[in-house]
Amino acid sequence: MNAARILRESSYDLEELRTLIGPVQPEAVNVWPASRWIRRFWRPGVAGVTQWRWVLVDPELFEDRDRLARLVIHELVHVRQFAEEGYARFMFRYGRDYLRGRFAGLAPRDAYLAIPSEVEAREITSRLT
Repeated sequence: MNAARILRESSYDLEELRTLIGPVQPEAVNVWPASRWIRRFWRPGVAGVTQWRWVLVDPELFEDRDRLARLVIHELVHVRQFAEEGYARFMFRYGRDYLRGRFAGLAPRDAYLAIPSEVEAREITSRLT
């Protein structure tokens, strides 16, 4: 299923979203339920992961369309970040920022929340929801 369909079904304004996420086309981003095998590698509490233009989400979220739509908005910001920086640079910076937080003494969850890419994604999501 593509991201635009999920957002339309939850009555989100795609035009407003486009102004916040730039050139990303939600119609071109696929959202898939993550298999049990893939989710074994996720930390507890992770609901979705973006890899380039693919978003994998916990299958249970497909039962809660509003929560799924909010997650899709968040992940679309990451799609834009991947597009702007390129895969390798984005992944390097994301990992580096997480490790900086950990070396600064932050707990794993707090280090994750402090990653600038995550901060931006949460800010944009909160503007639309």
